[in-house]
Amino acid sequence: MRQLLLGALLLVGCRTEIQPIVKGEAPARKLAPRGPAECHVHDFPTATDVPSGSKSLGWVKIERLENDEATFTALRAKVCEMGGDAMSQMHWIRASGASVADPPIELEGNAWSTP
Repeated sequence: MRQLLLGALLLVGCRTEIQPIVKGEAPARKLAPRGPAECHVHDFPTATDVPSGSKSLGWVKIERLENDEATFTALRAKVCEMGGDAMSQMHWIRASGASVADPPIELEGNAWSTP
């Protein structure tokens, strides 16, 4: 009987209780003030060069502007408006029936959203 009583006291005395940790709502993070939103569009030569897991946003066309640089900038801005950050297969489009000597009228590229 005495051994049973000592065994019971030993079991009760050595029992450890660990309270569970309950994770509550994380405090709201305050974002640092930022300047105007910038979007950098990465150019890839082909669709197979785009990183895996990227989502195609479709083809984007822009009318040719006063010079090529302005046209490229406008196309990148349009990709940013769509929520993209990459483009592939960019190429100029000529009018139907136009000769190779005629200037192109549009610039087209495939817009992507990369992971």
